[in-house]
Amino acid sequence: MAQNDNNICSLLAITTTTIMVITTILTPMLMPGFSVLAVYGQGNNDSGTIITRGGGAGSITCPDGSSKQAVIAFVVSANGSNAKITTTNWNINELPSSQNPTPGFASGSFNSVNVNSSKFEIVGQKINEAQFCQPPLFLPVTVSGSCGQNVAISVKFQSNNPILMTGGTFTGDVTCSQTTASNR
Repeated sequence: MAQNDNNICSLLAITTTTIMVITTILTPMLMPGFSVLAVYGQGNNDSGTIITRGGGAGSITCPDGSSKQAVIAFVVSANGSNAKITTTNWNINELPSSQNPTPGFASGSFNSVNVNSSKFEIVGQKINEAQFCQPPLFLPVTVSGSCGQNVAISVKFQSNNPILMTGGTFTGDVTCSQTTASNR
């Protein structure tokens, strides 16, 4: 009889714990305003104000000295009502070539944003990288330049082993806002 009571208590404890865990996970999802995080771990807010966005074509020099033709795209947006930064991301995609039919990429988010109507500097980290540079990119990743059409976009980053600074230059269009935003 005592054995059955212990088994029932154990099952009751497991069931109660399971219900608490499921409730903890589901409650925020069922509440209004819940935002599902995107692939790169940034929130998505479609009603946000664009702080800066841009993109262009150019090349990256990897820490091993190799050069890759690539395109860059980046965006920083903020909540329109309180100017809190809600979305930040950057992507660099290697262009395919006859020598490399499976191009690599690197992507990440930004931690620091400094933007005015004529120039920008945004600093962040890499979140994903596949078949891109050797040794792989490391912290920090800095994207900077002037705002406007057909402008230079500079990218700087370092590798981890060995520690080397390198980067690339792209030419493209960058839109900047005078909106003041605070980091998340």
